Amino acid sequence: MAHRNDFAFTDPKQIRTEFDCRTARPRFDNGAWKPAKISDVIGGGLYLFVTPDTSKPGTAGSKLWRVGYRFQGRQKTYSIGPYGNGKDGTFSLADARRERDKAKDLLKEGKDPSVEKQLNKHRHMAARPFEQWADEWLAKKKVEKVRRGRIVTVRDPKTIEVLQLRAGYVKARFGKLSRQYINRQDVLSFLRSFEAEGKLETRDRVRSIGEQICDYADVEGDGYNPFRNLNRQMIANISTPRPGVTEPRDVTRVFQLINEPRSGARFGNVVGLALRFDALTIPRPGMVNEMEWSEVDWDAERWTIPAAKMKNGWDHVVPLSRQALALLRSAHKLTGHRRYAFSCLKDTPLSNNTLNKRLRLLGIDTKTYHCAHGFRTTFSTLSHHEEIKDAKEWDGDVVELQLAHLDNSSVEGLYKKHRPLALIGSRTKLMQHWADRIDRWINPEKVMPIKGGTQA
Repeated sequence: MAHRNDFAFTDPKQIRTEFDCRTARPRFDNGAWKPAKISDVIGGGLYLFVTPDTSKPGTAGSKLWRVGYRFQGRQKTYSIGPYGNGKDGTFSLADARRERDKAKDLLKEGKDPSVEKQLNKHRHMAARPFEQWADEWLAKKKVEKVRRGRIVTVRDPKTIEVLQLRAGYVKARFGKLSRQYINRQDVLSFLRSFEAEGKLETRDRVRSIGEQICDYADVEGDGYNPFRNLNRQMIANISTPRPGVTEPRDVTRVFQLINEPRSGARFGNVVGLALRFDALTIPRPGMVNEMEWSEVDWDAERWTIPAAKMKNGWDHVVPLSRQALALLRSAHKLTGHRRYAFSCLKDTPLSNNTLNKRLRLLGIDTKTYHCAHGFRTTFSTLSHHEEIKDAKEWDGDVVELQLAHLDNSSVEGLYKKHRPLALIGSRTKLMQHWADRIDRWINPEKVMPIKGGTQA
């Protein structure tokens, strides 16, 4: 243990000059080095707070300027910043005294200096140009939140490249402006330039990116977002319906065909597993193609599709039925060591045409009869018009949420309030009921399970 007499000291009792600041040290008390508060000789509550360096006894670890003051009867501390030469965010003695005087002026006006400092910080952040927020948003999109103590990357380079391209359109037009100065009329004019070229899908994706970045930049919480609620002013993007079976006989035929054993299938029939998983979970087929094992929460029995992969730009949670989980376990034996759940020869996503190609091999016309995307049509039509009593546990909003259709105002409101877990209990029951119905189509002899029971 170092002793105070082991060091030569010129410890200032008060701060008078820059020399006093440079030579200020922590205090030695009861055999240990402790933080020291060295007051400015001029007063006004300003002091230098010196902490000890534990690796070098008797030396300063940090030196911070602070002001002690009272506000509305309470003793408070205003933090100015670290001592230094006045550069790179540090404050010299003269700087600290000026900051103290500013704090005293605020007190005379009845304002709390600490609160005003935070408000100014927010105002400064809010004034940042859009391009800075966009770059920061993109950086965060490259990784998902820490999961079980590690950062899980969920966006492949291709996805990031697409995000950067779409964000680039918005940055090129509005990059130098702060969020508050992006005018709604200018946004409409910008989006209509895509309409003029017939690029309605690109327009919608770019608008969604702009909305997400503005939400991210809303540090003041004022809710201003010039990219939101523009549908009435733009040309409707009505997509061509994709064929999907809805008549009982056709539904039974399709589900029986995709579940027939396929001898000699390559790669352990990964494509067949992907097709059946698509039918069980009804996302857009591209989500199945790009599904990653890191997106599956085995304990919660859910698959979370990250916002960057979704058409609407929001995270989407898919409850996994018993049948879907069993199928995933079969796939995991084949590709569990890889990134993508349904990868074949290489650890890459399936191509966009793979699932439809398998349907054609089964004798299904994907242009006029039923395509991979058509499972969503089948699910939507039969779930909305189902007459089975158990189906009354959910309404149309539950079905639309599971399809990630957020166009309806009530569905969008539910999502914004509860985020990806909106109506998750009802959606979980719906997806289990859907999987049980598929079992009955495949094998009509099977009996629907009793609530809380197991498949007969």
